[in-house]
Amino acid sequence: MFYWVMKRIFLGPVLRLLFRPWVKGLDNVPAQGAAIIASNHLSFSDSIFMPLTVRRPVVFLAKSEYFMGTGVK
Repeated sequence: MFYWVMKRIFLGPVLRLLFRPWVKGLDNVPAQGAAIIASNHLSFSDSIFMPLTVRRPVVFLAKSEYFMGTGVK
């Protein structure tokens, strides 16, 4: 629910209006079932804008060290 509200109501419209992100090959993403979407990470902003352009919920994988220790998680 939080993901949907942030993507569709708060952050999504503002970021789309300000930055106008686009994705090449979006028609290759299936509407259902499992899919792996790999971006080339030209910058940190790939992690922010990629979920805005894909209609499905996006889940990120990360190594366990990112979730341990001090700092923001």
